[in-house]
Amino acid sequence: MIERPHISEEKIIYAVKEYYLLPVADVEFLPIGNDASAWAYRVATEHQGTYFLKVRKEISNRAGFLVPRFLQDQGIAQVLAPLQTKEQELWAGVEDFFLILYPFVMGREAMKIGMSDSQWMEFGAVLKQIHLTELPSDISQYVRREKFIPKWSNLAEDLHRGVNTREFDDPYQKELAIFWKKNNETIQTLIERAKMIGQHLQQADLEFVLCHADIHTANILITQEQDMFIVDWDDALFAPKERDLMFVLEKDTIHTREEQLFFDGHGNVDINRLALAYYRYEWCVQEIGDFGERVFLKKDIGETTKKDSVEGFMKLFSQDDVIEAALNTPFESEVRNNS
Repeated sequence: MIERPHISEEKIIYAVKEYYLLPVADVEFLPIGNDASAWAYRVATEHQGTYFLKVRKEISNRAGFLVPRFLQDQGIAQVLAPLQTKEQELWAGVEDFFLILYPFVMGREAMKIGMSDSQWMEFGAVLKQIHLTELPSDISQYVRREKFIPKWSNLAEDLHRGVNTREFDDPYQKELAIFWKKNNETIQTLIERAKMIGQHLQQADLEFVLCHADIHTANILITQEQDMFIVDWDDALFAPKERDLMFVLEKDTIHTREEQLFFDGHGNVDINRLALAYYRYEWCVQEIGDFGERVFLKKDIGETTKKDSVEGFMKLFSQDDVIEAALNTPFESEVRNNS
């Protein structure tokens, strides 16, 4: 989130000292991230280095913390995991918020700086290792299992009806409503196809693996030493491998040099086109619902977040963005074969 949460820095400092037993000297708010219910801080200590603190409104998916902690403990060094409190917990509750502390990684997003050939191969090998991981029952019980029901579809449909039947005075709502109406047909198609393909996959016999579920290159950090770290495990779930591979593949087969390098490290696999199409359509519906909710429904966000949400929504419809990728993913023959 870009705006600060409604908790004082003094309380954050006290809580980190109390729960993590760290000699905190200062905290600095970082206006980064695309999560409307999470905030980031840099935590400086007197003589124990720097840490990254995430402040959340809720812990909606325990697997997002338990899974990376387990993976790192199993030797997957590229996974960035939360640190334990003095009570051996992975988060600490403070007033209406939860604090999660991480080592501070001095790195940049791979999406912005790119990755070398060896890093693309490393990415492939690490993701394969994650997919092959078997979790103990005390962790797997918290990992969600894909049901192929787009969780944002009802909200997206409600917003779609509201935008086309209401008038708006708020300038950001008005701007987004005008753009939304211009793209009514595309938005309706995305919602309908996500639900339809999902219904077909509910009847399919698919192998489920442990997925990061949000493993685009903005969630890969590269340090100056060229070390790689995979962050933001909030959406971890059991799902077909295509849930993760959709972030790697531009089309439905290997198309670019980077993709080939990734699969050189990962090993070639058969891609289920129907699953790939579902996840691309489901992702579009999620983004439409998420950005739309922030602009039309959220009461506790600032003008800057609204402005960025309008821009983020519009970007979805740009050339080579996620909506184009979804609409260009073939699925009709697979639907017939699964009927």
